[in-house]
Parts: sequence; C-alpha cells; structure tokens
Amino acid sequence: MLTSAHILNKCFLDTRAERMKETTSSERGKSGHIQSLAKGLTILDEIIAAPAPVKLAHIIKALEMDKASAFRFLQTLENMGFIRKDADTKEYEPGGRLYYWASQLRNKTRIIDTFHGHLERLAAMTQQTAHLGLLLNDRVLLADFATSNSIVAIQHTIGGIEPLHSSAAAKAILAHLPVELQDQLIEKIEFTKHTPRTIENETDLRMDLNMTRERGYAVDAGESYGGLYCVARPVFDENGLPFASIGISTISALVGSDSEKFHNIVKAIESVSAEITEEIRAQSRI
Repeated sequence: MLTSAHILNKCFLDTRAERMKETTSSERGKSGHIQSLAKGLTILDEIIAAPAPVKLAHIIKALEMDKASAFRFLQTLENMGFIRKDADTKEYEPGGRLYYWASQLRNKTRIIDTFHGHLERLAAMTQQTAHLGLLLNDRVLLADFATSNSIVAIQHTIGGIEPLHSSAAAKAILAHLPVELQDQLIEKIEFTKHTPRTIENETDLRMDLNMTRERGYAVDAGESYGGLYCVARPVFDENGLPFASIGISTISALVGSDSEKFHNIVKAIESVSAEITEEIRAQSRI
C-alpha cells in the first residue's frame, strides 16, 4: 500500500527540481514580490528535503545566495512559523505552521490511501495505468496512479492539474456536478488548445458533458496529449455529489480499433467506481 507520506514525498521529488529551475528563471526575468516568494519557497524546499536540520551556511552554498539575503529569508520564514531555529545549534528545521497545514490535509491524504488499493486492482484488471482525480475547489488534481505489468504503461506526474475541458478525469466530475456549480467552473475555463482534438468552446464542451452524463463515463481521445486515450468515471460521496474520479490512461492504438477491449475497460472502471462509492456510503452510515 502506498501511504500518504509516500505520495506527498513523490509529488515533492517529482516537482522540486523543476521548481528550482523556475525560480532561477524568475530571478532573471521577474521582479518584486513574486521573485521574493520564489526564493523563499526554494529555501523552504531545501529545509524540508534535508535529512537533518541545516545551518545558514548550507543554504548559502546549496542555493548560491549571499549571506545577508539568505539570513533575511530565513528570519522571515521563522517569524511566519514555517521554520524554527535552534537557539543553541543555530540550525533550521520545519516549523509548526507546516505541521498545522499537514494536519489540515490529512483527510485528503486519507482518501488517497483508501483509493490506492482500488487503483492497483483496476490497473491489474485492465492492464493499463489507473489514475485518481480529486476535485479541490475549482480544480481537479491528479492525486495518485497505479501502473500494471503491461509492456506499455503511461507514467503520470502526481500533483498535476487536469484541464477541465479536455481531460477525462476532470470531465467525469464536471459532468455530474450540480448545474450552478458546473456553470461557475465552465465560466473560468480558458479553453487552451492542447492538440487538434481539444474542445475549443463552451458549446462543444457542454455537448461532451451531456454525453458523459448519459453514458456514465468521460473520454479524452487525444484531447490533452496526442496519442493518449483516457476513460474515467466519477466517484460520489454520501450525498450523491461527485468529489473524485477514477479511470485509466493508455495509448489510442490499443483501444481505438478494438471495441471489445474498450468495452472491458469501461466495465472494469464501472465496477471499481461502484465499489468505492458503496464503501463511502457504508462508512457514512457507521
């Protein structure tokens, strides 16, 4: 079982290097508070990732900062409670504010832990990559995935935001939301064109969502990434509201010309999503 700690750590490791690159770029081309925020978060990243408390000298060397700037950033992070400084050793480590945030996120990571076994089973049933999407405010987060032992396996990046107008993980949730909330989310979509197949306007999206609602599952046929094919179904809470989705990701060539394989994938997703929904309802009755 993949624990929430493993999930959060993987998300951090997958994105930390990229954020470091973005920070360097922002220091060259951006100014003001955004630049300062990027530097502060980079320092925080370094402290969280370190296996033991770190000193000022470590930050200066690791991030190639001058002593005065590094000290000011550390002092600010300490004042905000994000890090704490040992008065004797002068070493820095994560502070209480971060642990408070972690406690607030615990319910979401519990959901990920609970779902992972189902994702592994779905991946084994379909011999494709299974994924979990979570609705967080007005976005759908790719929260977890499980791969099969198939020769062809899609690798996802945990923590990515799924496009509401093109990804199956997002459309499966969006299609089943109450009309008022659905309208609010659609109004915010910029309809970025990812591939020639990407939906480009509200009218076409609403048609797609209607079909999704009628058949019970969403499809991304190369709309987000060329050559990839995704299918997803919503997962409902005890009140019948969609708060997540589960599905599979594969390459178009494996399902595009094989209706039986596609049908089996849809049945597997339907079976697993129904089991998850029933578990949620059962827990709410306890």
